[in-house]
Amino acid sequence: MNPLLALAMTILGAGLLLALPLAPALAELHRKSDALPLNVVQQHAGEIRHFADGFRNYVGALQPILERCRESGASASGTMRDGVQYLALGRSGETGSLPVEGPGNCQVLIAAAVDLHLPSGIAFARDIFSSGDIVGGTNNQYRAMLGERNVHLASSSTVMRWVHANGEFQADAGCRLYGRVSSDRSIRLAEGCTFQRLNAPRVELGGNAGAGLAAVVAPMPGEVEPLIPNRHLHDGDLELGNGEVFRGNLIVRGELHIGQGAKIHGSIKCEKDLFVEDNVAVSGSLISERQMVIGQNCSIHGPVIAEREIFIESGTQCGTAKLPTSVCAPRIAAEKGILVFGTLWARELGRVVAK
Repeated sequence: MNPLLALAMTILGAGLLLALPLAPALAELHRKSDALPLNVVQQHAGEIRHFADGFRNYVGALQPILERCRESGASASGTMRDGVQYLALGRSGETGSLPVEGPGNCQVLIAAAVDLHLPSGIAFARDIFSSGDIVGGTNNQYRAMLGERNVHLASSSTVMRWVHANGEFQADAGCRLYGRVSSDRSIRLAEGCTFQRLNAPRVELGGNAGAGLAAVVAPMPGEVEPLIPNRHLHDGDLELGNGEVFRGNLIVRGELHIGQGAKIHGSIKCEKDLFVEDNVAVSGSLISERQMVIGQNCSIHGPVIAEREIFIESGTQCGTAKLPTSVCAPRIAAEKGILVFGTLWARELGRVVAK
């Protein structure tokens, strides 16, 4: 064989082998068959009520049984299709028939057609459902629970996964709330509670939430008059004086101090620590790449985000009833008297602390 021909065939073969992995990409470049966006199933797109909605559908199979129990005032037990044992209650306050094993362990799913009052010192290994209110005893441990009306947890209770109330949710002192807590009306946590993710039209941490805010929660001029989006960049640390009025969006490549009574008509982003003194009003968002400290009786209308920790003093409000917002950081410590409209998300740990 001609040596030149053999060399040409070798080079051609090597080129085909190298191009072979690129064939699908070249074909897609020509046909563009995968140019449409991905089809995202919205119920899995981070909706905090996803588990509650799924559990409501799950216990839907028990509705005929619950209705019969409600009419007769009796209870019924059985097994779900997936093998989970259940106890259906038809009398308000009926808890004497709870199947408790060992040192206070309840291993069956509880479903009540009426208000449900639970005893103290019980660990519930299965989910709980009530068509009415749920009132839990002290020092209980819950896997998950859904109340079609109000849910009230007594002190030192623990929720391991999630809880949702169609009405109001209230947790007394020392409750530990892991996972998701949501309500269609309001959430109230007492001092000493810990949490991770809260969502409700109104979230109150401790007592007297919203007190002392009359001077700062009124609509700021930026809410009723459109602002020119001015963007300001500052290298290094910066301090805004007491009572100063700042208009526009500010980016600080250092540490930022905002003095008492200042009004920010715009949003703030800080690459280091951000300190907000008392009675400050911000029409936009507050973002810090480190920690953030917010003083008393402040009003923040936009998202509040820190990449390390947020500490919020008493009397501060985030968001409004008409414009809910989010407060998010790995760790959040909030004094009692904080009011948040929307979402409060501590990815590692959130605490309601004493003043």
